[in-house]
Amino acid sequence: MFNPLAYANAAPAGVAVLETVIADGAPLPFIPFVPLRRTTINGRWEGPLAELTITHTYAYTREQCDRVLEAIYRFPLPGDAAVHRVVVTFGDTEIVAELKERKAAEEAYEEAKRQGQQAALTTRESPDVFTLQVAGLQPDQEVVVETTCVLLAAAEGPGWSLRIPLTTAPRFTRADERGSRHARGQPLAVYRDPGHRFALDLITAGGSIASATHALTARDEDGHTRVQLQAGELVPDRDCVLVWRPDAAAAPAERPLLQVLAGPGVEIASGATYTYFVALVSPPAADALPAIPREAIVLVDHSGSMSGAKWSAADDAALRFLADLGPGDRGNLGVFDNTTRWLSPDPVAAGSDMLAQARRFLVAERDGGGTELGVALEQALRQRTTPGEVSRQIVIITDAQVTDDARILQMVEDAARQPDRRRISVLCIDAAPNAYLTQQLAALGGGIARFLTSEPDAEDVSVALAAILAGWAQPVAAGLRLEVNRPAVEAAKGRAAVAQAGADGWSALDLGDLTLGRSLWVSGRIPASSAEELTFRVAGAGIEPVQVTVGTESGTYGAMSGALKAVFGAFRVLGLERLAETGYARRDLVSELERLGYDPALLAGHGAQEQGPVYAENARHEGHERVRDLLLREALDYGLLCSVTGFVAVRKEQGLPVEGTSVIGNALPQGWEGGMFLNAMSAPPTSVASLLRDGGGPRVMARPHYARQSLGRDMADLAQSAPKRAKQSPLPLGTTVRYAGSPLTGGQGLAVLFDTGRLADAEVLAGNAEFRWLALQGLARSLTAQDVPRRLAVAIEIDGSEVARLAVADIVRRGGQARVRVQYRSGQRLRVLLVDPDHGWETAAPEIVVELR
Repeated sequence: MFNPLAYANAAPAGVAVLETVIADGAPLPFIPFVPLRRTTINGRWEGPLAELTITHTYAYTREQCDRVLEAIYRFPLPGDAAVHRVVVTFGDTEIVAELKERKAAEEAYEEAKRQGQQAALTTRESPDVFTLQVAGLQPDQEVVVETTCVLLAAAEGPGWSLRIPLTTAPRFTRADERGSRHARGQPLAVYRDPGHRFALDLITAGGSIASATHALTARDEDGHTRVQLQAGELVPDRDCVLVWRPDAAAAPAERPLLQVLAGPGVEIASGATYTYFVALVSPPAADALPAIPREAIVLVDHSGSMSGAKWSAADDAALRFLADLGPGDRGNLGVFDNTTRWLSPDPVAAGSDMLAQARRFLVAERDGGGTELGVALEQALRQRTTPGEVSRQIVIITDAQVTDDARILQMVEDAARQPDRRRISVLCIDAAPNAYLTQQLAALGGGIARFLTSEPDAEDVSVALAAILAGWAQPVAAGLRLEVNRPAVEAAKGRAAVAQAGADGWSALDLGDLTLGRSLWVSGRIPASSAEELTFRVAGAGIEPVQVTVGTESGTYGAMSGALKAVFGAFRVLGLERLAETGYARRDLVSELERLGYDPALLAGHGAQEQGPVYAENARHEGHERVRDLLLREALDYGLLCSVTGFVAVRKEQGLPVEGTSVIGNALPQGWEGGMFLNAMSAPPTSVASLLRDGGGPRVMARPHYARQSLGRDMADLAQSAPKRAKQSPLPLGTTVRYAGSPLTGGQGLAVLFDTGRLADAEVLAGNAEFRWLALQGLARSLTAQDVPRRLAVAIEIDGSEVARLAVADIVRRGGQARVRVQYRSGQRLRVLLVDPDHGWETAAPEIVVELR
């Protein structure tokens, strides 16, 4: 159906290809349409809780395709989303999907497909990546799949924010992670224009919704506000970031603020009844930060997925952060891709000398490659710490596109228990980042998560850095506790929260330190009782206790008791999933289960096997199987989708057999460059053009404007010998394709620098070739980045599809060269284009030499 995935920053294993196949395996011609029409995010959001429904609408006409199809789509959701309901409508027939163990759900779906019944299956690959399969799509029939989830918004100033991912970006997978669950959280195919659109339709009351990423419209409707996209529908190529603000904001608090959401008791499958709650502890406002010594380790992602503007933004942010260090502070700088390189083995004294060295270091370390974030972070955590009362921080600047979440987060949790811990903050630069990993790194690492788009000039980097720097201050309160007037309380979010029962009938959760700029969330449950009121109290060193009382009959959020239960269950499930993905030995599993609030006896054997296996590998396998069983039990108990469950819906009426399968692609994230993960050599030639269908780049024109060029002596010699070389062997790695001249772009805003469709260029490139660098010789010496039109770019096409585009200003800023990944096969058409949307080089252009190496 489709080839395995491969990207330049991942282990090579083929290229994802959108193909259609019929049931017996024979290929169909490429279908020039996508059966998925749109994805709509609709629902209600007020303050900290949102209940959203993701609606996928499938439809196509008989004129477009007269076959019955199956569609497979890998779509994103926030990593902590509590997915608790799926409803499928086939025409006029509505079916509520059933939650089952994943294997049973998959078998039910496959059997229905074999029997010619319409069916749908929703599964979860990694915390923020899901797969939707729909069998029995028919011409002229609309099929709608509604996936409902509960989300806990993040506190942001006086309001709350949500980050909703709309596309799944390629992620780096380590060789030893290929068999893991998270490794499947990859897009099935990636396109500049995936052929389907995104719409938004939210209602709210008591506040307003705004977005910095998408233009919105709002109108009053029946006592609430309805919010939609201003454009109606858009290409889903970036995260949708929304902020909810109350109509009247409260004045800044002078001491920590406690907010509690609680509802009536809810019965679970086992028969027990619990009151679920969510508590938020926010730090007070601060006019100035205390001047205390600081130690900063900055980790900068230089992997292939950071190519282009993201790379420049990351380097700029790193230098700004180091420049903030003052006398008495210490710092270090590391860059990582496949390997990690350091400015110094351990933190050194800050100052102008260190900053100058850091600037040269960033320019020199520009290889690109895989995203070994975990390896780099472990090295940073193991560096020698500065002694004394010092605020220690690791700042990671990345897009976080990796799949080994479990190991990374486990390492962060272990490090957080050290007495001289380093707090971990993340500045994530991408239009469609791995937001789940980013937010979890900051939450478990005691730091701040901030997001920037891929465009360095689109947002104020200094504002994001200031938010991270604010978290360096000394704790507002140390040893914070959340106390409840009940003898027992369970917490779901984070392992730092450990319940302690008191003799006075109260119990307490250990929250750790409260720092400026970082709120603390706790999701928990309490056995329901006849008492009508719940009292929550926050206490700790350095603060006066803050107390809140809520009623349990109606509850502050009584109408959303189910939502509070789902939030609690989602955090429980995420913790067990992470534990199931680690390589813990049995003894360590016992202690980790205790930290999650479970009885370690769950790992005990039965009967003759009570003592457990003798061999370590058997004990490890058995322990993880029991964690998986516990995960399944909890997910089914809370009615939640996770890695070991699936929602399946089957229409009982007999339908038509599936004749073809269509893989729905994801949009290439805004700001990404297609060439940074395309590996054309690992797929059939015809698949290259279909991998990245160009939705906005230069297209083949009837009268292309060819730039004036002259070949150097080495190129002329190569052209003469090319036919013989093609018969003998492919062109070796490092062969240079060169253009030299003044590339006037003319009224079309396009100049063709190199084109194997021309005889001379075809002779130059007669065999296979691989290119890893694009260089502009001479230009960087005569011009600065500010002298170059902002949108002027060099684009590379293979068989009509753009595989790389690099801004000329970025190339100049990098000293005249930038990394690309292009592999050319004999017989393909390769073009190198100068794209000039602003017509800055229409009538005048400097002499330049363009090389592919």
